[in-house]
Amino acid sequence: MASLEPPTNSQPDRPDTWMPSELRRVVVRMNDGEVVQVGAAPNRESAFVLAHTVIAEIEEPRGEWPLIGDRVLRPESIVSVDVLTAT
Repeated sequence: MASLEPPTNSQPDRPDTWMPSELRRVVVRMNDGEVVQVGAAPNRESAFVLAHTVIAEIEEPRGEWPLIGDRVLRPESIVSVDVLTAT
């Protein structure tokens, strides 16, 4: 199964390297309205890198349904991949 985990950072997040207001969540919206969180990123740019990784797996699965978070999701049930400001 393909795993879609957020990219790891060699340095832990520190308050002096990013502001909490920059924190983003990457979620997958399902056709039944459910929202599944994929991961979080310290800023918008990193969040879009993660979102594009998720989209690539949905578009070109390796013969299996993608593993997103702790769930294996049927690609046809996914409506969108969203980058949201964490609150």
